[in-house]
Amino acid sequence: MLTNTPALRGAELKAALEAFVADPNFSMRFNTMKVEVAKSGEIGYTRGAYTMTMSDPKTKKVLTEIGKYVTIYSKQPDGSWKIAEDISNADSPAAPGR
Repeated sequence: MLTNTPALRGAELKAALEAFVADPNFSMRFNTMKVEVAKSGEIGYTRGAYTMTMSDPKTKKVLTEIGKYVTIYSKQPDGSWKIAEDISNADSPAAPGR
């Protein structure tokens, strides 16, 4: 669930992420503030802040968005962890050169 975007799944999510990483100005930094795993060991989450840099699709100017996120993980039968849900929201609209 990305800022200013409908909830995406499957092919729609893949296309959106491919567009982000194709942007030569795209970068993302995370500051994880909390990690917690349920006593059962089957589900966990991370919470923190992010800074994302990208090109404005209309003006091509470099924009920076600062915000918060929560990512929920589910433990798989093989022991790996997969993202089950991911949500972020911006502290304010993306702005040039923040």
